[in-house]
Amino acid sequence: MAPRDLDCLLVHAPKADNHYLPFGEFFNITYMPMGLLAIAEWLRRRGKAVELVHLGVEWLEDPKFRVAQAYDGAKIRAIGLSLYWHYQSYDAIEVARALKAAHPEAFVFLGGLTAGYFAAEIVRDYDFIDGVLVGHAEATTEHLVDALDGGDLGEVAHLVWRTPDGRVRQNDLESRKFRTGGPALDELVYGDLSVMRNPGTYSSSFGFPLAYARELTPAENRQMQTMGRAFFPLFIGRGCAWTCTFCGGNRDTLRKVNGTSKLAWRDPERIVSDIRRAMDFGYKTMALCFDPTPQKDDYYCTLFQRIREEQLGCDFYFECWGLPTERFVREFKRTFPSPESYLAISPDAGDDAVRLRNKQPYYTNVELFETLHLLESTEVTFDVFYTIALPGENVHTARASQAQINEIAAKFRRARRLMTWSVQLEPGSPQFERPESFDMITDRRNFKDFHAAHGGDRADTYSSLGFKIRNFFGDARDEGGIAEFEKHLQHLKCMEFCFLGRDPRFWATPAAGRQHCHERRTMLAERAGVTQPLKPIAADWTYGDAVAEERALRPRRERHGWV
Repeated sequence: MAPRDLDCLLVHAPKADNHYLPFGEFFNITYMPMGLLAIAEWLRRRGKAVELVHLGVEWLEDPKFRVAQAYDGAKIRAIGLSLYWHYQSYDAIEVARALKAAHPEAFVFLGGLTAGYFAAEIVRDYDFIDGVLVGHAEATTEHLVDALDGGDLGEVAHLVWRTPDGRVRQNDLESRKFRTGGPALDELVYGDLSVMRNPGTYSSSFGFPLAYARELTPAENRQMQTMGRAFFPLFIGRGCAWTCTFCGGNRDTLRKVNGTSKLAWRDPERIVSDIRRAMDFGYKTMALCFDPTPQKDDYYCTLFQRIREEQLGCDFYFECWGLPTERFVREFKRTFPSPESYLAISPDAGDDAVRLRNKQPYYTNVELFETLHLLESTEVTFDVFYTIALPGENVHTARASQAQINEIAAKFRRARRLMTWSVQLEPGSPQFERPESFDMITDRRNFKDFHAAHGGDRADTYSSLGFKIRNFFGDARDEGGIAEFEKHLQHLKCMEFCFLGRDPRFWATPAAGRQHCHERRTMLAERAGVTQPLKPIAADWTYGDAVAEERALRPRRERHGWV
C-alpha cells in the first residue's frame, strides 16, 4: 500500500551510535519529548493528516527501516524533527538532511529546547533545514502548517526561518505573543499514542535508564537494562524557578528559549485522563520529574486523591527536585502502596558545600537523612542519585558522595538504586555559558560542536563529558586536555563509583559492578565469536585499556545511524 500524503510528519530520532563496555552497541534518548504526542494529537483533531515516527521503534520492527524512503510517493507538506536533548544533535541533523533530499517539497523544521537555544545558528548553517519553531510548539506547529498552504511564514509566531533571499528571519521572538486560536494547556492530550506508528512497540520497549542495547534481545533489555517495566512519562506542567549549574533546562534558559519560566500546572482531571489513556496502551507505571515547588504540596496531594477516587491502580515513579514534605510522602504511600512505586531523591553531591554551589533547591545532609528515615518508616521505596565532576568539586569532595551511598546502603532497607552519574555539558547551563567562572575548560561552544561531538569518536553518552575541571585530581592527572580528563574520570568512576548490578533495580558495590561489567563484556564477546576479554577493570587495567583490548578483538566496529 502506498503511503498517504501528509500535512505533517513528526520524527523522533534517538541518539543512534553509542558504545559503552558493559552495554555494547546501544541507542538512547528512547523517550520522546512529551509534547510530540500532544502536537500530533492536536493536529489530527484539527483535521490535519499527521503521523508520528519514532526511529528506534521502527528499528525494533525492522532494522532495515529508513524513514527517508518509507514515504516514497507521498507528498509531505511539513516535516518536524525533535531536537530537545543535545544528545540528538547529530542524528536529528542527519535525518533532516536525508528527509529534505527525499522530500524537497517539504518544509523541514526542528523543535525542542536544544533546537530553540541554537535556532538562528542552525538555520544559518544547515541549508536543508528550513526553520526552527522556538519554544512550546503545540500552537505554532498548526500555524506553520496553515501558513504553508498559501499563508505568510512571517506571521508564524516564534519561527526562525530562511527567507527566499537567504536571510535568517526571527519572528517576534521578543514579544512571545502567540497568535490567537492556539490550544490552551488543558486542551491538549499528552497520553494518546494512537497518533504514532507502532505504539505497542513503543509502550512495551523502553524503561529507565534510557539505553536500548542493540546486541541484547527485547527480554534481555528489560531484564538487564531497565527497572523491569516501561514507564510512561506523564506531563504535569511547565516552568522552573531554579538555576542549577549543570542543567540546561534551568529558569534562565527557559526564559530565553520559551519566553517564560513561569510555572504552569495542568488540571488534575487532564492528568487522570492521560493516565487512563496510557494504561490502555499497556503502561502500568507513570513516571514524572516535575517538582518545582517541593515545599508546596497541595497540587500533588489533590492529584493523588483523584487517582485514589478513580481507582486507577497505577504505580508511580516520582523524581523529586527537592525534598518531599511529610504529607506528600504519606499521600504517595496511601495512593501507590505497591513496592513497584518509587520516589527518587537527587542530592547530587554528598558534600554540603558542593551541593550548595550547584543544586537548587538546596538542603543539608541532615535534612536529607531525615527524609530518608521518613521514607523508611512509611515503607516507601526510594532511589538516590548523585553527580560526579560538578563545578567546584574535586576528587576528595566527590568521594563524600560514595561514602554517603555506603551509609545509605547500610542503614536503609528501602533503598534501591544508589547511583553516581557524570553529566555531559548541557547547552544553556550556567557551566556552558560561563565555564571560566567555574574553573572549567570546554570544547563545546556552539551547535556545530555538539553535532560533531555526537557523531564522532567521543560520542558515547556515559564516558564523554565535553569539559574539564581544573585541578580536580590535585596530581599529574590534571595535566592534559579534556579527553585526558574524561579518561581519568572514567577510571575513577569504575574504581570507586560503579553501581552496575545484575538487577538494575538495585545498587551494587563498585567491586561487584566491575565484575558484572566483565561478565557482560564476556557474554557480548561470545556472541560476536571473538576472544573474550582478559580481566575486569582494576587499578592497573583501566576502562581505556579495556576499550583498546576490545577494539583489537573487534576491529571493525559498525557505526550506527538512522539513514
